[in-house]
Amino acid sequence: MAHSLRIPSWARRIGSRLLPAPPIVSQGVHPDPLDPATAPPMREHRPRAEREALDSTEMAWFRASLLLPGVLSVRDAIVDDLSSYSGLTPEECVHRCLTWESWSVAEWQTADRSSPAGLRDFYLTTQSWAFDLMWYAYLQAEGYVAAASVLALRAIPASRPGRDHLDFGSGAGFTSQLFARAGYQVTLADVSTTLMDFARHRLSRRGVAARYIDLNDDKLEVGRYDVITALDALTHVPDLAEVAASLHGALRPGGWLVANFDVRPPTPESAWHLYEDDLKLRAVMHRTGFAPRGRFGSFTVYRRQEPSGLRWRLRLLCDRVFLTSPPRRLARRSRQRLATVAHRIVSGQ
Repeated sequence: MAHSLRIPSWARRIGSRLLPAPPIVSQGVHPDPLDPATAPPMREHRPRAEREALDSTEMAWFRASLLLPGVLSVRDAIVDDLSSYSGLTPEECVHRCLTWESWSVAEWQTADRSSPAGLRDFYLTTQSWAFDLMWYAYLQAEGYVAAASVLALRAIPASRPGRDHLDFGSGAGFTSQLFARAGYQVTLADVSTTLMDFARHRLSRRGVAARYIDLNDDKLEVGRYDVITALDALTHVPDLAEVAASLHGALRPGGWLVANFDVRPPTPESAWHLYEDDLKLRAVMHRTGFAPRGRFGSFTVYRRQEPSGLRWRLRLLCDRVFLTSPPRRLARRSRQRLATVAHRIVSGQ
């Protein structure tokens, strides 16, 4: 008779803290904070930057920016945004927020996405992402997930109002709302016209002044921005080198870029994540002229520099020797596999 491995609960808790996170395969149904079965967020297990963000002034700005006049609940405000735009009932909007992933998979599978044209068609027609992104903003505000937009604002050294901010891959627009609240002149840029239209709807309801760039037709203005955010965006672009060059050109000398690489193994639920390893992607950023200046949560803070000079050449040499070397890539894959197996054991799966 086979016996399953029984691990004490205290060992599982310690293991979940010490083990690296396994690669994300799918997200499943979003949690609902009002569902009694949903566990409350656990702050003590969060990195320090995330814990500090939860009680920060920037988080208060973020929550306030999501509200509507006369609506005192973030949840009610984001559901009203979706309901007023889509024509669906609030109850149906909540259901679609929770189950967005299966809906998005169905949207992806309606056509061949292996070509640039097929990928572009997905971004021009997707409806599910608006519901996902708005619930994601709600979960940030309630502390259930890392407050990505707040972390990005807090990551910028010597942040001050009156500067120009570009949100590349702006989605539903809530990061731009936060930067506008902090005193920035904001611009939203996206290839998804459905998301851009929804963002216009949301920001106009709140009286937020913004510029909009449809990346299907328009290019980024050279030397325009002091700060660019690209949150959960760069793994959705098929040609990162081209996009990185465009972002580099759009920044003023010494400008800042806050970005991350949400890489995932290929599965039906992550098909729109085009990369499964960030090592080469990071090397592309360095080669373009983005010098990493530190990590803030899951984001890297880059400073714009000219792609020339001794420091830049040393960075490229280090990337070849360490960052993108075959042993490093092999170690990364092995670590991910080990983390996946270990987390299944620790979690009792």
